Amino acid sequence: MKQILSVRNLFVAGLIFSLTGCVTKPPAENHARSDSQARSTESNPPADAPKPPEPAPPMKEPTGALTLREALALALTENPELAPYAWQERANEARILQAGLRLNPELGLQVEDVLGTGDFSGGQEAQITLQLSQVIELGGKRAARTELASQARGVTRSEYELKRVEVLGDVAQRFIQVVANQHALDLALTNRQLAADALRTVQERVTAGKGSALEERKAQVALARGEVLVGSARYVLETSRKKLAASWRNRQPVFERAEADLFARKPVPAFEGLVERIASSPEIARWVSEKKLREAEIKLADARRVPNVTVGGGIRHLQGFDDQALVFGFSMPLQLFDRNQGGAAEARALLGRTEAEQKAAKIRLGTVLLGLYQEMAWAVQVMDGLQKEILPKAEDALAISREGFAQGRFSYLEVLDAQRTLFDIKQEYIQTATAYHQFLVELERLIGQPIEGGEPQR
Repeated sequence: MKQILSVRNLFVAGLIFSLTGCVTKPPAENHARSDSQARSTESNPPADAPKPPEPAPPMKEPTGALTLREALALALTENPELAPYAWQERANEARILQAGLRLNPELGLQVEDVLGTGDFSGGQEAQITLQLSQVIELGGKRAARTELASQARGVTRSEYELKRVEVLGDVAQRFIQVVANQHALDLALTNRQLAADALRTVQERVTAGKGSALEERKAQVALARGEVLVGSARYVLETSRKKLAASWRNRQPVFERAEADLFARKPVPAFEGLVERIASSPEIARWVSEKKLREAEIKLADARRVPNVTVGGGIRHLQGFDDQALVFGFSMPLQLFDRNQGGAAEARALLGRTEAEQKAAKIRLGTVLLGLYQEMAWAVQVMDGLQKEILPKAEDALAISREGFAQGRFSYLEVLDAQRTLFDIKQEYIQTATAYHQFLVELERLIGQPIEGGEPQR
């Protein structure tokens, strides 16, 4: 009899696990499937947003000339602000894996009719039930959770792309500033050399009895001022070099000089063509990903309105008769009050807010784009005027004044005035060219792509 009961127990146990096997898979198989899903999503990422790069071997900063391309490449691999996104990508993959897992089955043990009175004292009529239950999710909740986790990963990738463009823009701005400061130092050195030459000429005239001590004193002051300007320019340049090197976590810059043509410029494209590119800008792409995330939240909220079903089965041992019987169970909640109405309404309200913020961002970007476009166009006009008309005349004026001063036809004050005028004009030319490139970088960062034009002009 006991042997027959043992065989029947095995049969019942097999029936229970067969029942639960219809609604769940073994953990090992679940993990294998989820890992396969994760690998599949890694090998086929969404095309709407780039994936943060895998860790790359560290790049070395050039010891000689540094180009903008090299500076940007160094920032992409070594910038500390981009490093957290690689870890967030791993967290998103783990979240997708977790969202795709089924709910675990529950094992329960229930003892009835014990510690009573009469026939029920001492557990003689006890009923012991061993039951295995499984919750079956209905309404596509697991698929909705997985979709939500996938869209969250898309938002992270859009944020990475936005941050990547921001970092590259900052590096480009710092690189331009280094180039501008190099030109400023060269200008200060030239100005000091002109002051030294003028002092030498004044001293020769004083020795010959043709000049005054006042002119010599003014020439000495001009030279001293030139020395101060050189020292200030060197300090500003070194500071900007350190800021640029900090973009790839270097405390001290190794490169000797930033190599770029500060005075080259692209033809200004039509404004209408730039406005059309706003729709594909990184910031708008970020809002598109956010909108997809909200839509996935709505799907999950709607799926949660469908109740789950719990099924189970087990073995009950009747102590009084020394018999066993099978038990089966089925339950589901009656969603009379809580049907996740608030969750669904909230998800739809968040989608509406996201759409409104997307529209506002597009209008704001258009306004900023217009301002940058006008500033860049004006900088181009100023550069053209300085280069073609004002600078040549100022250089001629200095040459004429110096030659006339050497011949005694002009005073030193006229030479000094012409020298200061030329210095101020060249300084303005450097500042305008710097502003032009900075506006260009901001404009390209805004639309998320370079402006395509003809060959750079000078």
